[in-house]
Parts: sequence; C-alpha cells; structure tokens
Amino acid sequence: MSVQHEEQRYHFQTVGMTPFYCLAMHDIPPGLSGEDTNPTSLLLQLQDTNRALIQQLTERTAELQGVQTALTDCELTKAQSQQTEQERSQMLTRERELNELKSNFVTLASHEFRTPMGTILSSASLIGRYNGVDDGAKRERHVQQIKSAVNSLTGLLNDFLSLSQMEQETLYGKPYPLDISTFCDELIEDMHAVIKPGQRVIYQHLDGPPVVAIDGQMLKNILINLLINASKYSAEEKEIELTTAVRDDTLVIKVKDEGIGIPDTDKDNLFISFFRARNAIHIQGTGLGLYIVKRYVDLLGGTITFSSQMNTGTIFTIELPLAAISMPLPV
Repeated sequence: MSVQHEEQRYHFQTVGMTPFYCLAMHDIPPGLSGEDTNPTSLLLQLQDTNRALIQQLTERTAELQGVQTALTDCELTKAQSQQTEQERSQMLTRERELNELKSNFVTLASHEFRTPMGTILSSASLIGRYNGVDDGAKRERHVQQIKSAVNSLTGLLNDFLSLSQMEQETLYGKPYPLDISTFCDELIEDMHAVIKPGQRVIYQHLDGPPVVAIDGQMLKNILINLLINASKYSAEEKEIELTTAVRDDTLVIKVKDEGIGIPDTDKDNLFISFFRARNAIHIQGTGLGLYIVKRYVDLLGGTITFSSQMNTGTIFTIELPLAAISMPLPV
C-alpha cells in the first residue's frame, strides 16, 4: 500500500474516531505530538490509541450500566419501602377503625339492650298482677309489649351478628333460584309483627320473570332492614311500598316510605356505621341498618341509591346482578 493511500486511510480513521480522541487526550502517545513524522509510525501509534480509547469506552459503558443497575435497584427498594409503609399505615388505620367499632358496639349494646330488657321485666311483673277475669285485655297488652321487645332484641342481635361476620370477611354470596314474588310475600307476612300499628306494606312485582338466582338470605337481610327503617321513621297508618322488577339480568328493588325524610346535610354519611341522622336521634335505633344494607349490596355486586325529602318520605333503589339459573327451585 502506498504512503498516499496510508495517509488517506489515516485521514478517514481520525475523522471517524474523533469522539474517542476527545475522551482521553492525556493518553495520546508522545509520538503523536508532532516529533515523529513517519506516516507508518504515526498510523501504528494512532491505531494503538484508538484501541485504548475503545477499551476505555467499553469500561466506562460497563461502569455506567453498573451505576444504572444500582440506581434501578435503589428505586425498587425505595418503592418497596414506600409500599410497605403504606400497607403498615393501612393496617394501623384498620386497627383503629376496628377498635373504634368495638368501643361503639359496647356503648351501643349496653344502651340498646337495656331498653327492651327493661320492658320485658316490667311487663312480666305486671302480668302477674292481672289475675281477674276482666283483666284479659291488660294481660294481652303486656304480652304484646313483651313480644315487641323480644323482636327488638332479635333485630339487634341479628345486626351485630351480621356486622361481626362482615368485619371478619366471612360472608360471600351463594346464589340459588327463588321466586321473588313468593319470597317477598312471605317476608311481608313476617313483617306484620314488627311494623307499627296500622301500617301496611304494599308489594308488587312490576315486570320480568319472577324466578331469579340470588343469595336469598342476603336479600332477606337487605329487605328486612329497609322495611324496618321505613316503618320506624314513618307514622302509624302510613303505607310502605315495595316493588321488584327484573331487567337485563338485574333485580331492581324499590322501597318507598312516607316518613320523616333525611336532611340534606346527613345524606353523605347515611351508610356509615353507627351514624344517626339529626332528625332521628329521638327514635330508638343503632345506626347499623343502612350500613348493613350497603355492605350486603356490595357483597352481591350491586348498587344502592336513594332520594329523600324532609317530612315527605324516602325512596331506596337497589340494583343487584343476577346469576344464571342452573338448578331447580328448592322444594
């Protein structure tokens, strides 16, 4: 190869490796300082420098990758630490909520159980005094008071049992086929002993096939709490409307009352445990009914909404998805 060609190749190599040349000026061999004018010698020295620079670049690239890996590990460790801290904070918050729930339970239980127990003891004592032939009406009145108090205690125990199961997350839906019309008629028949004198529950299945697949026990607990609330916050002789419909594989339930209504300022807190609306403080209750209803609705994958006007009434609307019917109705 001629010297001219060597010089041309040297020219192109030096242009292509300018970045490497700039990386380590201090590593240039002394011969490149201008003292050696032999082109072949200069080319060999430049090739050595090029290899040295490539080696340095390779080493620096490896170091950079190592630093990048360390930074990635550091960010991952930081993210895991933050997640652990967040989980710890959530656990502490959950523990505080459970402790508050237990405290509220003890306070509420001591108060709410005392009232019906006092009624039972008082009526039982008075019944013993009415031994005359003409005292039948008085005895019957106290018997009804005892029954009412027992129903109240049963409702309280059911609420607390449901609450305990929900907090322990031991409940889940078990759908099975049932006739919703027959189901609601039987439920309303049982409600006659609980609602106020003169009140009536009017039921109607509006449309859709009456046979649905859903967890009947959860649905029963939802309806009982809604109907008891409708009765509790309505005056005697008032009507309570219950309607059902099946639309697009969804069970739509509406409960309408003519009660005291819900203040606008309390609507956002209505489904919080132990919450009582300000216009309901004087009415006996635990503040658990709607909370339990909401939890059951959530467990069934549904939604609950309501509209209410003061001194006019409230309408609760529940939509529950239905499972496919794959088994016959229970006998």
